[in-house]
Formats: sequence, structure tokens, C-alpha cells
Amino acid sequence: MIDAILEFLIYAIFPYFKRKKRKKEEWYGVVEEKRTEGDYSVKKHKHAVVFRTSEGQKRKFHISEELFNKYEEGKQYHKRSGEDLPEPVS
Repeated sequence: MIDAILEFLIYAIFPYFKRKKRKKEEWYGVVEEKRTEGDYSVKKHKHAVVFRTSEGQKRKFHISEELFNKYEEGKQYHKRSGEDLPEPVS
């Protein structure tokens, strides 16, 4: 029973609060790295974009392939409070 409660906390509750906190953040950053993670034997791949904020912190987002292609390395983006993903700075 305790194992089930711990699993619930780890896989359901903690990620919810992490996403909620992350959505409130606001920062400017540059795309430092774009990664495709996955196994060659599996057709599905995970796409990740790593940002370096102006404060020097790293932020990693796992996104779909369509969104992955919209981000360019070296380009600056702005993550607004309340938004899920950063938008390009014009």
C-alpha cells in the first residue's frame, strides 16, 4: 500500500507541481542544443531542445517533431509567464 502511494506521488503529483512552477517562469534564452533521443530499433524518437537562459541556467523541453523543427540553434527566444514554450524574439 505504501509503495502505491509513493509511486502515485512520484509519477503524478510531483510532475504536476513542476509543470505548474515552470509555466510561471519568465526568461530570455538561446537554443544551446537540439537533441533527438531514441533507439534505432524503435520508430518513436524523443525530441529535446536545451536553452541557456540569460541567467546562465539550462532549461530542457521535450517537444514534438513539428515544434522541434521550428527552433534554431543560436537563436534567442523569450519564455513568457503563463506560456508553455518559448517564442522567438523579433
